[in-house]
Amino acid sequence: MANDNKIGFTCGDIPLIPELKEAVLLAGAGGLHRPITRVNVMEVPDVIDWVRPGEFLITSGFPFRDNPDAISDMIPALAARGVAALGVKTRRFIDRIPERALRAAEELGFPIFELPASTAFSDVVRDIMERVLVQEARELSLLQSRFQKLSQQLLHGAGIEEFLQALDGMLNNPVILVDDHDRVLLSPQAEVAAKRIGDDMTWSRLRGDSALGVSFMTVGDRRIRVYVSAVNDQYTNCLILLLEWNQEHSVVDQLTIDRVGILVGLEMMNASARKEVEAKYIDQFLQDWLTGRIVTTEDVKIRAEACGCPLEEGHGFHAGTIRWVSGKPGLKQLQQAVKRIRVRLAGHRIQATLLEGGFAFLVAVAPQGNARRAVDALIAELGALADAEGSFSLCIGNRVDRVDHVHQSYQQAKKILHISAICDVREPCIDYVRLGVFRLLYMLPDAEEVREYRDRYIVPLLEYDKKNGTALLDTLKTYFKHNRNVKKTAAEMFTHYNTVNYRVERIYDLLEINAEVGDEILQLQLAVKLQEMRPVEETSGEKSLTLSG
Repeated sequence: MANDNKIGFTCGDIPLIPELKEAVLLAGAGGLHRPITRVNVMEVPDVIDWVRPGEFLITSGFPFRDNPDAISDMIPALAARGVAALGVKTRRFIDRIPERALRAAEELGFPIFELPASTAFSDVVRDIMERVLVQEARELSLLQSRFQKLSQQLLHGAGIEEFLQALDGMLNNPVILVDDHDRVLLSPQAEVAAKRIGDDMTWSRLRGDSALGVSFMTVGDRRIRVYVSAVNDQYTNCLILLLEWNQEHSVVDQLTIDRVGILVGLEMMNASARKEVEAKYIDQFLQDWLTGRIVTTEDVKIRAEACGCPLEEGHGFHAGTIRWVSGKPGLKQLQQAVKRIRVRLAGHRIQATLLEGGFAFLVAVAPQGNARRAVDALIAELGALADAEGSFSLCIGNRVDRVDHVHQSYQQAKKILHISAICDVREPCIDYVRLGVFRLLYMLPDAEEVREYRDRYIVPLLEYDKKNGTALLDTLKTYFKHNRNVKKTAAEMFTHYNTVNYRVERIYDLLEINAEVGDEILQLQLAVKLQEMRPVEETSGEKSLTLSG
């Protein structure tokens, strides 16, 4: 039984915790008067080095799954270090607590509780700490004071960075915020710790341990305690981490981290809402700029400034779009990609938006620079969206040095996409130079001489197919697509190898082409590309079926 004159929260009060109302005292009733000033979770075998006086130590039994009797050897050491009590969750990793451990606890007056299998450690930690705090007026006053100062700071317009700086100063320990996308925001002291650890992503890996409350990690040559609190609501899922760097965490420090979570959640929601609005303005600006709806240079500069994307003097621009060869991502994936690119590739002067059902981008280039590094960075970022290597190409227009000519570069990019799709050009980055002769074919005027050249090769095949119900022209297109590989052609057309050979020979005979003469094959291939770009509309005085590529 707990002492009526006790001060603070004691071991005898443990069953008062809703989460522990079914906990069973197995041994150590003589120590129920012990005060509990903190809670610790034991999930590592060397916890003895880290326990503090007054702690209620709880464990799932995981460290003892292979050797339950190790608990017996630990009891005297825990009692000697002033640990208040031990709670063990059984029937998951261990079936029961060894009798030897219970006898040692009884002799030492060290309470051991069997915890329900459903016990959530995070709830236990918070419930006990709250009860301890309620009975300690000074700490409650301090907590309220901290919360009020921090909330007033956010209310008067301070951002999350200033918020973390203030929290860092209050607690005299580093504070880390990990947002929904595992981006890391560091308080001033946390920046020092991050330099020692050399890998910011280590913070985000603690997301899976957030329910434990207290965790351990190695920073440089130091092994430290970390208090992890999760900000979980319908809008955000952030983590707040408090490192035991300069001094031990107090109960009120941990509760401060728990309580300010609601402020962090609200600020992240507000920041997210602001970014959504800003993103819409940027999208509209980019879409108007790329399509030429902003007429004057002055208007472009005003809109850019208003959107927070000021233009740098003397820079040129490349506009581009993406050709998805296979596996085009869904709308939500593309929208997320636009957000990531704006954050991660801002240093490469890249902007992106969704336009005309596709993915458009704009690269600003210094006067004497080029877009190579920016393009490589964009290809690497988009690679996470692609379902396989080579499943997309960046189609990029020529550089323009005037902001009111950007739409011309974008129109070129769209032409490059169209030509590369017709001619099946597959490279990570395609510009007019890489299109080579296909660009010239596309730019040829729709003159009588061009039509006559095309018809010389195409019309006989169309007429033959129409008359005989064959597929010579389709076979020829597929044949050239696979670099005259009969086996691949047959596989794509689901026909026999010999059938393809027969059709190809029939084409050569019909058009009087010598397959051994390279120039004659080249002329036939060029005619096929012209047909794909400008399909034959009439033949022999009748409208024919248009066969487009």
